Amino acid sequence: MDKRRFRRSTWVPLLLLVYSTGCFLYLIPRNPDVTTREVWLTVAANYVIIAVIFFLLRRKEKMAKEREDDLKK
Repeated sequence: MDKRRFRRSTWVPLLLLVYSTGCFLYLIPRNPDVTTREVWLTVAANYVIIAVIFFLLRRKEKMAKEREDDLKK
């Protein structure tokens, strides 16, 4: 049985993206004390962090694959 397995570098950032977007959509309209600039800076910083996590996990997986290939040789 061949199961397609999603890579960690795909599902972790995707899950974080969905979760944080849901939190922003739910919590930001309920907090009138925050300025629009603070909201956009927070959202942008969060998405940048998720992008960095994505690229770091990709790099980690690539390095692990290279080590595995070296051990097979």
